[in-house]
Amino acid sequence: MYSLAFMGIALLDFAVLVWAARLCLRYRTNGLIFASLPLILLWYDNFVIGIGGTLGEGELLKSLNTVRFLAHYIALPMTFIALGAMAREAGFRWAQTKLAMGAFCTLATGFILHDLWLFSQSTFYPSCFADTLRYTTSISAFTACSPTAEIGAGRSIPPIPAVTLTGMMIIFGLYLWNRIGWKWLTLGSIGALAFFAVPFGPTGGIFGNIGEPIICIVIISTAAHIARRREAERASS
Repeated sequence: MYSLAFMGIALLDFAVLVWAARLCLRYRTNGLIFASLPLILLWYDNFVIGIGGTLGEGELLKSLNTVRFLAHYIALPMTFIALGAMAREAGFRWAQTKLAMGAFCTLATGFILHDLWLFSQSTFYPSCFADTLRYTTSISAFTACSPTAEIGAGRSIPPIPAVTLTGMMIIFGLYLWNRIGWKWLTLGSIGALAFFAVPFGPTGGIFGNIGEPIICIVIISTAAHIARRREAERASS
C-alpha cells in the first residue's frame, strides 16, 4: 500500500508546514521564512504520488507532476539563502556583509536556473512502482509500467542541489555546534542522509521522501532556535 504511505507522508509534510508557518508569524526572521518555503508544496509532492494510481495516465496527472517538479527545483534552493540568513541572524561577522549573502543567493539562483533548464529539455514518461503511478524524466527497470517500456529512455536529472545542500547543512551545523552549542542541525542532517542514501529502485524512493520532512524539521528548529536566541539577547541588552 505504497499510495497510502505517500499520503501519510503528505499529511506529515502539511503538519510541519503549519508548524513552520506559526513560527514564521511569531519571529518573522528571514532564516525562518526562507527555510519554510520548500515546505509550501512538499506535501503536494507526496499527495500527487499517492493519488497517481487512482487518476491513471493522462494529461491531468502529467500536469500535476509538472507542478511537482517545478516546485522542487524552485523551492529547494531557497534553503541555501536560509542558511546565509541564519548565519547573519546568529551574529557571525563573516555573514554580515552583502558579499556573503550575495554568494548564498547566487548559489540558489544558479541551481534553480540549471535544473529548470535541464527540465525544459526533458520528456515525461509514466513511472510505476507497486500501486503508485507518477511521471518522471526517465525509465528504469524498477519503474517501467509495461513490458514494452523502453528501459533507459530519457535522462534522470541528478540531485546535485540536494546533495550540496545536505553537505553544507552538516558543515554549517558543525560550525553552530562549536560556536553556540546547537548540535541538532548536524545530527538531524546526518540522520536524514541515511534515508536519502537508500536506493530509489528497490523502494520506489519512499525512504527519501520520509527523510524530507525530517530534514525540514531540523532546519526549521535551527532557524527558530537562532531567532529565540537573538530575541533573548535583545531583551537582555
